[in-house]
Amino acid sequence: MSAFKTAFIAQAVDGGWQLTQELIYYSDYLQRDIKVPADFFTDLASVPRVARWLVPVANAKNRRAAVVHDYLCDSVIQAAYGITQAQADRVFREANEVCGLNTVQRWGMWLPVRVYQASKGLFK
Repeated sequence: MSAFKTAFIAQAVDGGWQLTQELIYYSDYLQRDIKVPADFFTDLASVPRVARWLVPVANAKNRRAAVVHDYLCDSVIQAAYGITQAQADRVFREANEVCGLNTVQRWGMWLPVRVYQASKGLFK
């Protein structure tokens, strides 16, 4: 069963957050742990300010999913885990469910991510 195995523990730094403890998420979809290392920097949700009225940003409820997704969006990390961007995005949707987001909220977070990537040619 998909689950976060550790808590989200981070400190605010200029421009975002830095993990102070490893964040571990088990993904049923990938059938493995995803280990986001301590010291990983994240902005939680890379949503341009102009679009934040439309696209929800990470909050206390779903920030763990945002951290896992930010981590999996790095091409080096994707290669290490043997996954594509589309798979990283699916893990994001899965992790948002674990965080307690309902179906509409999950798709509301996932769809803009996919649209953005399609516009940048990252839709794989």
